[in-house]
Parts: sequence; C-alpha cells; structure tokens
Amino acid sequence: MIVNPAAGMGRAHQLEPRVRATLNAAGVGARVVETRAAGHAEELAASAAASGHDRVVAVGGDGTMQEVVNGLIAIDAADRPSLGVVPAGSGNDLSRSLAIPLNPMAALSVALGGQLTPLDLGTARANGRERAFVAAGGTGFDADVAHTMAGPRARWQRGRAGYFLSTLNVLRRHANRALQVEIDGPDGARRIEGRFLFIAFANGPYYGGGMQICPSASISDGVLDVCLVGNISRLGALQQLPGIYRAKHVDHPLVELLRVHRLTITGEDGTRVHLDGEPLGVLPVEVGVLPGALQVAVG
Repeated sequence: MIVNPAAGMGRAHQLEPRVRATLNAAGVGARVVETRAAGHAEELAASAAASGHDRVVAVGGDGTMQEVVNGLIAIDAADRPSLGVVPAGSGNDLSRSLAIPLNPMAALSVALGGQLTPLDLGTARANGRERAFVAAGGTGFDADVAHTMAGPRARWQRGRAGYFLSTLNVLRRHANRALQVEIDGPDGARRIEGRFLFIAFANGPYYGGGMQICPSASISDGVLDVCLVGNISRLGALQQLPGIYRAKHVDHPLVELLRVHRLTITGEDGTRVHLDGEPLGVLPVEVGVLPGALQVAVG
C-alpha cells in the first residue's frame, strides 16, 4: 500500500493509522509505505511489481494514481500486479469513473476485494517525456489551471471550491490558442484547426474534481474521448463552466466530442499540457491509449 501523505492537503497521511488498523484486524498481509517526494510512488510501485506483489494499493489523489500506474507498467503485462484505489486527494476522478466509493475507508474494502476489471491507460509524450495517465489530460485553459494548482496554494484555493475559484482567476487573463489537431479514431483520420479555449482527452468521464468533461467515456473501451472546446469568449466560458459538472456543455455549438485511438496536438509556443492535473510541459503532444493495461479492483 502506497500512501501519499501530501494528498488531499494531508488527508491521506491522517488516514494511515486507520488503514493499518483495518489491515491488521482483517489479517491482511500488506506493507504500508508513505512516499517521501514527487516520483517516489512510481519507484515504490515498480519495486513492488518487480518483487512479485500481487496487488498495489494507491492511497491518494489522481496524481498519486498516475505515479503508481507508471511504476506498474514498467514491467511485462503478464507480471503486473493488480491495482487498488483508495481516493484521498482533491480530485479523485479515477474513483468516480470506476464507481468506487469516495469515502476512503469504504474504498479500502473495495481495494482489497477480489472483483477485478480491465483498466485502460492513456499515454502522452511531450518535451521528451512519455507518461501514462488514469483520468484525463488537456491543453489550453485547463492546463493553465493545472499549472496554477500545482504550485503553492493559498488557503482559498483548497478543495473543490478552491479549484473553481482558481479557475475563475486564470480565466480573467486567459487568451484562446490557435491549435492544430490530428486525429486517428474509429471513424478514420481527421485534421482540425482553429482557436480553442481548451482541448481535453479523457480516459473516463470525469476530470477536474467531478467535471463530466466526456460523459460517455469508458475506462475499458480501448479508446480515448476528446472534448474540443472552440473559440468561446471569457464570458461564454464563465457561463459554461458550472454546467460541465452536469455535462451541459456538450450542447454548446462550439463543443465537439470525438473518440480516438491517437491524436497529436500542435500550436502556439508555450501552450501548456497537463495529465491528471499534473503539468507535463508544453505542446506539441502525442496522445494514445493502452487498452486493458492493468486489472483494477472494483469490489
């Protein structure tokens, strides 16, 4: 069990004694380890996989989940442990997509259970780095928000309300970007050019702490869903943002949803990219999918 003590502003660290007590009471033989720095969860997961553990449980947010799955996929598919998910971060969008309880202790029982389901992973390459992601990524406005949230946060930026307030703060100075998108999907190849507020590519329906950015996305269908949000004004974006939590944005004439196997996004210099709310770098970015890369516990 890999616990990120910084996840959820320290929430995961506070849970650790209860996690240990639950494991002891259930007679579950498990090693519980807290991470010490960024990237440590990935190292621990890779070590656990190489050592023959049958399951690795991640306790944290989507950023923690991302690190853990990157560690797990570093070895051959036949030898990979299954994944358990205990949401203890700020967003927890993978848990939402898997219908895993957001209550961490209820999720712990699921994470230790025997019911498994295949989990696709997205992949993205930018600035010489390639990473797998669990929930969603994007470029443009949402990546600017992710960049802001990844740095030191004021008290008002914490939690879901803080994410929304930070979004509004970034929106005040945001300028839409000229982007080019090359898509290869179930319906064939396509090239799209224009100015966009943002482009999101999703493994599951949720990102940004519960926003239903691609409401029809599935974590086990072998494709990614893409949401293209065109040249919407700041005022228009402000009007649309609350509706993303309820998938109301899909009816906007400048919003288009697509299903893809691969896509490449290029555009203006300095246009940021994020994966699971973690900054990846800047464009260009190449995005793909690893169908059924892991088995994940769901009950």
